[in-house]
Amino acid sequence: MIDVVPVTVGGETVSSVDPGTVFGAGSPVWIMSGCNAFGRLCTPRDQASTSKVLFEDLKLKGWVCPAVLMAPGREWVETGVVVLGPSRDEILSTARYHGQEAVLLWDERGVSTIATGLADDVVDGPPVAVVTAPALLGCPMRFGADAVCVRQGGPFVSRSIEVATFWERHRALLVSALGCSVCEGGVVNGDDRPIALVSSFVPSRGGGWQTGPPLSLASLDGTGDDD
Repeated sequence: MIDVVPVTVGGETVSSVDPGTVFGAGSPVWIMSGCNAFGRLCTPRDQASTSKVLFEDLKLKGWVCPAVLMAPGREWVETGVVVLGPSRDEILSTARYHGQEAVLLWDERGVSTIATGLADDVVDGPPVAVVTAPALLGCPMRFGADAVCVRQGGPFVSRSIEVATFWERHRALLVSALGCSVCEGGVVNGDDRPIALVSSFVPSRGGGWQTGPPLSLASLDGTGDDD
């Protein structure tokens, strides 16, 4: 596993890692998210479902492997795929079918945003040089540190309970996408894990966590499968 990270050198032209040196094949390589289909607000279950459908579809069409896309500060994280082989027209057609407003093109120049045409406010972007490094496999909440994370918030007042609840949800989102070699997503701060009474929509490029409709009683007592 590797991390692909933008190079930020103010005003200077820097060389980018060619994906051919990583995958043993010629450029280009396509990267596509499986999340936030058609720009909708989505629950964690929605994201997992659309990502699975995308992966299975592209696996039938050619070489594909799982990928994770995320903000530099991990405010949002999306599961997706890396694809070799399709032409530009083929990948854009597939992306539109799966409700994606853009795909990423990785070639010898860097990584570029390519709009699919589903959203008027999403346009093509210039290539950004990238470097690669071994993936950080420690705690995803601590950017790979080999230490157990500590829950924010607390169990006593409404605001601290809210903070703790969304912290737990964000941790679950990161562990699901990136894994954790420290605690594998186990309980932290003892057994006083907060219990959410409402569902939630995951953060995306458009904004952070948002509150959804109330959870069912079956979900609250652990017998249901609501998010």
